[in-house]
Amino acid sequence: MSFFTALLVLSLLPVVDPAATFVVNVTQSSYEAEENHSITLEWTFTTRTQGSYRELFIYCSLLAPHGDQVLYHVYDGVEFPESQDDQFSGRVQSDKDVLREGRIRLHVSRLRTEDSGLYLCEVKTEDGVGSAECRLDVSDLEKLVGRELIHAKVGHDVILPCRLMPPFDVNGLTIEWRFQDHIIHLHRGGSKDDETPDPEFKGRTSLFHDEFEKGNISLKLTEVTKEDEGNYICFVPKLASQVKKGNVTLRVDGNGP
Repeated sequence: MSFFTALLVLSLLPVVDPAATFVVNVTQSSYEAEENHSITLEWTFTTRTQGSYRELFIYCSLLAPHGDQVLYHVYDGVEFPESQDDQFSGRVQSDKDVLREGRIRLHVSRLRTEDSGLYLCEVKTEDGVGSAECRLDVSDLEKLVGRELIHAKVGHDVILPCRLMPPFDVNGLTIEWRFQDHIIHLHRGGSKDDETPDPEFKGRTSLFHDEFEKGNISLKLTEVTKEDEGNYICFVPKLASQVKKGNVTLRVDGNGP
């Protein structure tokens, strides 16, 4: 190809204006928060019309299997709170002043576990159309946390860890430990004496009562046998949190000391 032919081809190509490229981004791809706390979700979009709300359309929603739940809606530059899903009613505030900067900042208060999921914001302006998504995970205010796998040797003692996070005083609550669907240790709130309903564990289980105020409900198991191997569940029936159970798996190694 000659120089003049190449010059002709280049002259026929469409001219792309870099400023015409429209992009919607999230400032964070994922967020983590606790129940009843607050969080700020933020998106940015390309803008060449500082301060102009002409032809501004925003549709932010929580993507759900049974249908999108509207979090925030702007139509032709005007907010439409009527479009907001009941789940978010009275819990979402927007920073209107930053819209002219190409930023969407949504403050969500009194978070619920059902607020967890994928959030999509779709934006349309006179500059273009785009969308971006982020994930929000809302955990229970209190949850039971244990180590998934614990090893012990036959004849040794072992502690099966389970505690509430953040720490929560369980002195007044009932605490159960189960093994193979049988209650092996029971503490009734306010009682000083625990029960061991399963004869196989009689005299071999105990809780750390002085650690209850710190949310520690770990179980001490003495003189471990091979038959003790398996999955254990710590359970607080009247815990306000949705997560009331923790799981610990015990593996028994060797044939003794």
